[in-house]
Amino acid sequence: MRFWTISVLTCLLILLGATTTYAQKVKPKVKKETSQKKTLTQKVSGRVMKLVRQHRGDTIVDQKSESGFRQYQGKTIRKIIVNHIGFERNISDTTKYRVVNTVTRVANSLHTDTKEQVIRNNLFFRPNRPLDPYKLADNERYLRDLPFILDARIVVKPVRGNRDMVDVIVYTRDVFSIGGSLSAKSKSSVQYRIYDANLAGWGQRTEYRSVIDIDRDPKFGHQFLYSKNSIKGSLINATISYTQLNTGASYGLENENALFLKLDRPLVSPYSRWAGGLELSRNWSTNVYKVAETDFRNYSYYVKDLWVGYNIGIKNRVENRNRHFVGIRTFGQSFGHVPEQRTGEDTLLYRNQQFVLGQFTFYNQNFYRTKYVYGFGRTEDVPYGTRMSILFGQTKQMGLIRPYAGAEIEKSVFHKSGDFMQYALRVGGFKHDKELQDVVMLASANLFSRLMLWKGLKIRQSIGASYTTILNRNISLPLRIDNEMGIDRFKSDSTTWGTQRLSMHLETVIYIRPTLFGFNFAPFAFTDVAMVAPEREVLIKQKPYFGIGGGLRTRNENLIFGTIELRMFYFPRVTEDLSKFRISVSSNLRVKFSSSFIKAPSFISYN
Repeated sequence: MRFWTISVLTCLLILLGATTTYAQKVKPKVKKETSQKKTLTQKVSGRVMKLVRQHRGDTIVDQKSESGFRQYQGKTIRKIIVNHIGFERNISDTTKYRVVNTVTRVANSLHTDTKEQVIRNNLFFRPNRPLDPYKLADNERYLRDLPFILDARIVVKPVRGNRDMVDVIVYTRDVFSIGGSLSAKSKSSVQYRIYDANLAGWGQRTEYRSVIDIDRDPKFGHQFLYSKNSIKGSLINATISYTQLNTGASYGLENENALFLKLDRPLVSPYSRWAGGLELSRNWSTNVYKVAETDFRNYSYYVKDLWVGYNIGIKNRVENRNRHFVGIRTFGQSFGHVPEQRTGEDTLLYRNQQFVLGQFTFYNQNFYRTKYVYGFGRTEDVPYGTRMSILFGQTKQMGLIRPYAGAEIEKSVFHKSGDFMQYALRVGGFKHDKELQDVVMLASANLFSRLMLWKGLKIRQSIGASYTTILNRNISLPLRIDNEMGIDRFKSDSTTWGTQRLSMHLETVIYIRPTLFGFNFAPFAFTDVAMVAPEREVLIKQKPYFGIGGGLRTRNENLIFGTIELRMFYFPRVTEDLSKFRISVSSNLRVKFSSSFIKAPSFISYN
């Protein structure tokens, strides 16, 4: 529990938030143009402004992402123009404002605009090719998802004198990419970090983290990280890091050092052919807190994780978004040294394991543009459609070689009223000695209400429920309730483990109008309910656990920092080691609506 946190972050946020807010509100004197001839960008800017004036204010419009491009379908793209929008402007308002003050100069001197080539490296439509409205919509959404971009708009302009050709203008607006944080986890421990998510405007992230802990030996711990977006336009992202802070791909219970490399190429569009990823890491436990040798788990291991997939159907008709995807993944975790302690469920963590998984997926997915789901007014993309997958493969764990089979069905629905929901059903299990083992079945549903307006407030409600069971549990870990599928921040022990779990989450968020230095605020209230049944016991006969509370979220959408959240909990029924009351402060939360077309083949995640 952290009672004070992010003091340096707060000061920097207020400084930079004031910069962008003041820049947006103050209208400077504009010099008269000396040239009567308008550029293409100025003409398009005027067209965008005309549309904006028709929808003045913070109007929330749920719109299919491709609808604005359908009238240009099939026309040839003559050229692509990339236009960067500064901090002092809105993505929908291309009128240029210049504000001269000390804070603005400081912010502009610290930030470097994203290079045009970086934006072009993240485009997947080309000149001299027919315009596909869905491809442009997919690209606009993908640009918005880049960590250094606040928002993006793609505008199509007909070419005068040629009815069959169009120009495409890509507008992007950066977030302020330099960030930092300072937090105290205890009276003896302070952690801080500084980073630039868009170093020199080239889509590269550099980050340094450190912890100072008087109970630690050595008292300082460090992490260095570097990542690059879309290497040479390949859409492959790379990350390399060395950490002493247990922030890598950790599979053990001790503090770990790690050196890791990650390569990732997401399926950015149904028109992309390939997707895949690679992760290599070396991890080893470190006894920095001087635990007694009889209790410290001394271990080291290597991880090799590779997957690749191919997209089938990219040449379908424009309106046909049906796709089939074939993927395969191989994973290996090998221990160079294992701990001497081998008791309880933890022994599963310290065994070599390998698996190979194949996946065949059918999907048809599109998006709606909306606002105020997880963000504070920025454009968000909510998926709708269907995805069905079949998985098959083989695993080796705990000395057992077992074939695996599974299936997943996901359905997303967006109603014209603004309500949207997601349903999912997942089943998977192993076979050994002619019997099924560790069979996991998970059913879930999440519903989000339309955005309700009341006396200047924006209110959205959500409800989620899930049911999970494990049949014939052999070596899989039991179900727990101290996770996102149970009760947040609840402390679980063996009395709350089992083979059946039922949970529900309800939340109401209110987005209020007043802002402070560009920060928006959203108070919220929530209720979590979870029931868990030990093996061979009836679930409905178990007493439920509750988590009740509320809090406040704040964020400045102009900055790279994530959401800051104050959350207060009350647990009417607890385990022995947990207080009924709890307060937590979290910074730099990265909450967004999941919108990926395809993911790497994997087992069902249930804890």
